[in-house]
Amino acid sequence: MIKKTVLGLLLLTVGIASAQNLDYTIPSGQTLQLSTSPVHAAVLWQDTTLSGHITLPDSVTYWEMLYMPDNEVPYDSIRHTVALTGIVQGAFSHCHHITGIDIPATVATIGEAAFAYCTSLDSIHIDSRNAVYASPLCCNAIVNTTDSTLVAGCRRSTIPSMVRNICSYAFQGIKGLRFITLPDSLKAIGNYAFAECDSLTAIHIPASVRQIGWYCFSHCPQLTSLTIAEENAVYDSREGCNAVILTSRDMLQQACPATVIPESVRIIGQLAFTGITCFDRIALPAALSEIHDFAFEGCTSLHSIHIPAGVYFIGDNPFACCTSLDTITVDSANTVFDSRSSCNAIIEKNNGRLVSGCRSTTIPNNTYRIAPYAFKGMTGLHRIVLPKNVISIDVGAFAGCTGVNTILSAEQTAPQVERNSFEGIDPNIAVHIRPGSLASYRERWSYFHNFVEDFPVGIDSTVDTERSYSLVYRDGILTFTTASPLPLRIFDITGRELYRCAPVSRTTLHLTDIQSTTHHNILLVQVGGFPAEKFAF
Repeated sequence: MIKKTVLGLLLLTVGIASAQNLDYTIPSGQTLQLSTSPVHAAVLWQDTTLSGHITLPDSVTYWEMLYMPDNEVPYDSIRHTVALTGIVQGAFSHCHHITGIDIPATVATIGEAAFAYCTSLDSIHIDSRNAVYASPLCCNAIVNTTDSTLVAGCRRSTIPSMVRNICSYAFQGIKGLRFITLPDSLKAIGNYAFAECDSLTAIHIPASVRQIGWYCFSHCPQLTSLTIAEENAVYDSREGCNAVILTSRDMLQQACPATVIPESVRIIGQLAFTGITCFDRIALPAALSEIHDFAFEGCTSLHSIHIPAGVYFIGDNPFACCTSLDTITVDSANTVFDSRSSCNAIIEKNNGRLVSGCRSTTIPNNTYRIAPYAFKGMTGLHRIVLPKNVISIDVGAFAGCTGVNTILSAEQTAPQVERNSFEGIDPNIAVHIRPGSLASYRERWSYFHNFVEDFPVGIDSTVDTERSYSLVYRDGILTFTTASPLPLRIFDITGRELYRCAPVSRTTLHLTDIQSTTHHNILLVQVGGFPAEKFAF
């Protein structure tokens, strides 16, 4: 029997079948999480509390316990000493307190995003005997010398002139990186390569670059200069627009806080403007024909958007998580989409599908489907009023709408929903439905627990006729404006009149005061001869 010796290096995790995960203590007293087998070891995902300078071992010694079949007690053990050969994808991601890393000669594979979000990392050193990786000229980066790919960098990195590719996630989340020079040898930049570099102020892409991945410079709030060499045959930043444009398609692929969309742009690519919080409005060019998935997601200062007449394709909600968005309009000449009845939403004409909404949307009566992510992340949306004829609510349609406190659904049969259609909304809020529809909603909307059968029968939930007035409701206050004076009346759901005023052009009402005169939590506001609109509390 082999004697079991405590090496002072390992805190053993008993394993079987010759492979096991274990904790390995380095000389600084900190613990690394490793995966081992009889032939090699790899660094796994680490505890993000790691700090200081980390030196990876070139070999690991551990005990493998031997078991008889169906016996939980080991009968013997074998000691293994194996080389450390790998660092898995994301291994040190979000280890904010690491200041340096030493990588031994034995490491032959390093996964993507291995050092993403290592915001204090200043020093990267690789053993000069390593046959795969190097940090040439003390560049403080990891370069795969077999294909000249920069795998990972830090805030003190420089990019050597021999680098041809920058790997996906190479600099993601690196704080303190203000400026970096891309060499003329560079051919490709991977997805998210510089995403969330919150100090990056300028980037110039050389003429040699032939491939730029998605979201390369997303969430870089200080990036005010994004330029491309004029000689570049694939991309351009025409008219000083501070954006990456795929020339052959006139597609704006990556924007920054200083971007101005050129009039020649025909396509806004997916996530092109994501996370740019400084825009309160964006002028879309008349030539625009396509807006792809989540193109403006997280533009939290954006207040209004106008969709030009030529847009014929809109992907999954381009304006998801635009929490300040109040006004969405579609050019009246557009043949594919509209914003009928001043609904502040984008509706697909041929099938009544609501593609994108905002916190001020009134869902029109002739809406049949709520598209994927249509209201995603609209935290300022307080109530959802679903008119009759809505038959399906797609994946993530209202996900992240954490401010919603009331839902009204007019359809007698509960619309079909996906499992996460309402993810993030309190499942205990009141869901108002028509009398006699409880069984259908309990079956299809099992996410919710509090169904109230008091929906006002016979009252349509929204307006189809083009309105000649405006009702804006926020924080209990209703503001009414119109060009020509109109009378205004307010009822509870039983039809009892609670308030009326003579024709006016503008007035402001505190609906919470009016609602306090009735025990019902829904008010119906009627302007002139138009159908009443609902407001829930």
